[in-house]
Amino acid sequence: MTHKKDGVCRVLIIPTGGTIGSLGGLGTVGAVSDAGAVRDITNFAADVLHEYGCIGTVNTLFGAVGMDSSDMSPYEWGKLSNAIHSAAKEGIKKILIIHGTDTMAYTAAWLSLTVPRDVTVVLTGSQRTADAPDFDGIRNVEGAVRTLCEKQRGVYIHFDGRDFKGAFVSKEDAQAFSAYTESSSEDMPDVYFHENYFEHCERWQDIAKNICVMNVSPLFTHSPDECKILLVVGYGAGNMPQRIIRTIAESCVKCEKRPIVICASACVKGAKNPCAYSGVGAGVLAEHGFHVYSQGGYSYEFLIALSFFALCVDSEEPEKVIAQWLDKVKK
Repeated sequence: MTHKKDGVCRVLIIPTGGTIGSLGGLGTVGAVSDAGAVRDITNFAADVLHEYGCIGTVNTLFGAVGMDSSDMSPYEWGKLSNAIHSAAKEGIKKILIIHGTDTMAYTAAWLSLTVPRDVTVVLTGSQRTADAPDFDGIRNVEGAVRTLCEKQRGVYIHFDGRDFKGAFVSKEDAQAFSAYTESSSEDMPDVYFHENYFEHCERWQDIAKNICVMNVSPLFTHSPDECKILLVVGYGAGNMPQRIIRTIAESCVKCEKRPIVICASACVKGAKNPCAYSGVGAGVLAEHGFHVYSQGGYSYEFLIALSFFALCVDSEEPEKVIAQWLDKVKK
């Protein structure tokens, strides 16, 4: 079903850049963003939308060539959120985002937290440049438009014939056409905070300083930096070496306020339970007085976006926001 005003379905197309708007991927120098390639793919998207009875309007929010997705930051997340809110106020409730693949899952996670309930957003891109003989951008855009017109709400990535929910999607392959996987097929809670995110995202680096991400490996030894949110990426179920648990507990003994701990797993799929194994699960930190939250079925990208989002909404008590999505580990 499409959203119509005066009998016309209106769709906002936002190209952010990426491989889908680049040329030269087969050369020795590497792919280069190209304004013509971006214009061609957005024009194609508008033509496909026309076949569905929709009118597509292009917003070159990030310039004619966009930017490489590796440079996408919370600053750009905020610009996207506000552009979507502005469009929604004008009655445009369908958004197509052309995006680079490296950080598409992060952007989708952020938008899952910030777009209005009655808006549908679909992100897509390509693994090949526009001049490659096996360019996959055409079929991905076709599929993304179809998804956009079929869904009544929510944030999705459409890629290689599949739809992925924005809160559960991760990139798993750097080259294959089937680039993404989904950590869960469940639905997000119906929670929505409305405010001006761009004002927060303009000073995103100050906010991000309050988040510490620890990627645990057999070589990991150092203590976490002082922070408000500690995101620990452990092993399979969310396990981590006992020496790291002790290090975290000891390093925070003198902290005025201990950080909120979010337990994540290096595994994309499957159940994650930081208390699955006695003594080595990150959930043990709850016994040391930490407020510990489990990843559940959400993607790692979603946990990153949620941590930042929580500090945007309530910098003093981000736990109030985090608790809306994640389950707390009991002592």
